[in-house]
Amino acid sequence: MPASATWKSTPGPKLAALALFSAGEAAAHSFAQPYQLPMPYWMYIYGAVAALALSFVVVGLFVGAGAANQPAQSLPLGDSRAIKALRRLRLLHIAKLLSVMALLLCIASGLLGTRDPYRNINMTFFWLVFALGFSYFTALFGNWYAVLNPWKLLAEGVGKCCRNFIRGRFRYPPQLAYWPALALYMAFIWLELLGNTRPFSLSVALLVYSLINLAGVYLVGLRSWFQYCEFFAVFMRLLALLAPLRYRPDATGPQRLCLRWPGAGILEERAEHFSLLLFLLFMLSSTAFDGLRETALWFNLFWKDPTGIVEWLAGKQPMLAYPWLRPWYVLYESLWIVASPFLYLALFWLFLGLGKWLTRSPMPVSQLALHFAYSLLPIVLVYHFTHYYTLLLSQGVKIRALISDPFGWGWDLFGTAHTLRAPLLPDMGLVWNIQVWMILLGHVASVYLAHRIALQLFPSQRQATLSQLPMLMLMVLFTGAGLWILAQPLQGN
Repeated sequence: MPASATWKSTPGPKLAALALFSAGEAAAHSFAQPYQLPMPYWMYIYGAVAALALSFVVVGLFVGAGAANQPAQSLPLGDSRAIKALRRLRLLHIAKLLSVMALLLCIASGLLGTRDPYRNINMTFFWLVFALGFSYFTALFGNWYAVLNPWKLLAEGVGKCCRNFIRGRFRYPPQLAYWPALALYMAFIWLELLGNTRPFSLSVALLVYSLINLAGVYLVGLRSWFQYCEFFAVFMRLLALLAPLRYRPDATGPQRLCLRWPGAGILEERAEHFSLLLFLLFMLSSTAFDGLRETALWFNLFWKDPTGIVEWLAGKQPMLAYPWLRPWYVLYESLWIVASPFLYLALFWLFLGLGKWLTRSPMPVSQLALHFAYSLLPIVLVYHFTHYYTLLLSQGVKIRALISDPFGWGWDLFGTAHTLRAPLLPDMGLVWNIQVWMILLGHVASVYLAHRIALQLFPSQRQATLSQLPMLMLMVLFTGAGLWILAQPLQGN
């Protein structure tokens, strides 16, 4: 989930003017100051293409149908002594209580505390600790959100007071599938990127979202709402497929907690509906769009108006009509947010169609898309991480100080109010190299997983390998696009 825009003010006229004279192409994206890449950009692209091609050859030669058809190995941990000891400490009950308290604190601090987003705990906790940090936690340690979801816990609490509340009044319509979750996810991204949220408005949004969840549970029941409609639940459940630790709250005995190979969950499931495929593609496209919209190239495309279209519509130069054009610019970006997953879908559909044509497969592209959808999850994770992990170092570490003074009233409850106030700023060269390697590793993982899925779908290894040639081209395209966005100068640099 994008989070960078939350910590940047809405572009004003001064910033717009600066963007017209932004730095040259050598200034790398995601840095607070221009950074000269160690090597020309094209060398990174060539290296990434070569690495992807080599990984494709290696996977094609050494991963055969026999390996693909083997059941995923896992090590049950649910009955281990350590887990039993932790269960006796009732840590899960404590974690549930803390989850609800954290939500209530975020709401209360925004309504009653300081309006300074850097001194109010709700901005840092919700956008960075929860939306970013817990996403990465889920990708490593499994879907603990399924039991720690504060909105689900609130609904269960209401259900204990009001009989039949969590059963719902109507049967969930199958045709709705995951469309409500996708709509709420898009609304969340719009609020984050274009809503210019501050502590008070964030608390209002959290209150509204809490009421939506309670109303949804009342209408269609607890299970259906949090299976199909609550977008954080869907988002975390997808990321958990990558986790080497699988946690299933509905299971019993040793199978409740298992250790497995990273990404093994992707080989055990497939997307069940077209709306879930679009949801996954939006996880990818919203991150890419957030990175793109922060670049000078994107900003200048509208405000510098190289085509002259905006000036023709406004009757004057865009910069001179800024107050009038600003709402239209928000609408312009809103339309791109909604359109972004469909653009990715078109690419995904095209390359899958090429694979179908090469193999003469009778399976329709719609079914191939559902089978291969989860193979994109490693790319989703690395795009998310490379774009936002520096925010955890620059602002996320301040949560230690904010815990002692959540309302910004000058408290020091735990003696940490004056610690870790300065951001941790790693060397920019290190940041860039981590971004490059993470993007490359994510695409290599997707190549491997897509090949394993192809071996399960196609009758021969030759057909499976042929089907993946277009997918390799798609991975190359995604890799190039990801590195290109990161290498672009930011607005105002």
